[in-house]
Amino acid sequence: MVIDKTRDFSTAMAHHTCDGLASMIRRLEGLLEHDRLLHSLGTFHTMLLLADGKGKERCRAAVTGLVHDLARGFSKPEIKRRLEAAGVAIAEEDLEFPKIWHARLGAMMLQTVFGIDDPEMTRAVRIHPTGAAEMSDLARRLFVADYIEPTRNFEGVEDLRKLAFRDKDAAFKAVLKRKTDHVRRKGKPLHNDSIEALKNYLQEE
Repeated sequence: MVIDKTRDFSTAMAHHTCDGLASMIRRLEGLLEHDRLLHSLGTFHTMLLLADGKGKERCRAAVTGLVHDLARGFSKPEIKRRLEAAGVAIAEEDLEFPKIWHARLGAMMLQTVFGIDDPEMTRAVRIHPTGAAEMSDLARRLFVADYIEPTRNFEGVEDLRKLAFRDKDAAFKAVLKRKTDHVRRKGKPLHNDSIEALKNYLQEE
């Protein structure tokens, strides 16, 4: 895909604005189904509200939320094919977790689709389904925003939303525990990144 260098995210960041959002959303409309696009817009909105600071950093956080699921519209075989075509083999530890493959491809597509060359944003997108042992503030906020954005509707979500605006660190830990407990209740294994996140942030062995 040809990147419009006059309107892409990198150009907008240089001017501390989000002027490239309209073109970014149009691209996402071609990649995502309606409900997933609404989720992405909701995550954008939540990241914007949770972000500290102004201008560039606030916009950077919000855009991370907007693009975090940009590869979610592809089937698992298509994700695998695209990764392999780019010379990126699916890691052995990821093979039994196809639901997270979209995050691996999405991290790669930040550069090819939107011209975003930002290691922190790339890693936040890559680990957003599982968490990881070492997570930046941006990655932790994306982890929370993805879970509590306005289209989410489950018991306890309102309490998590209130907590997120009161104590971001506590909210991250609560979301991490809730997500991993949900996987365990279903009798499924945790990804190693989730296990390491639990050890690091909740001291769970």
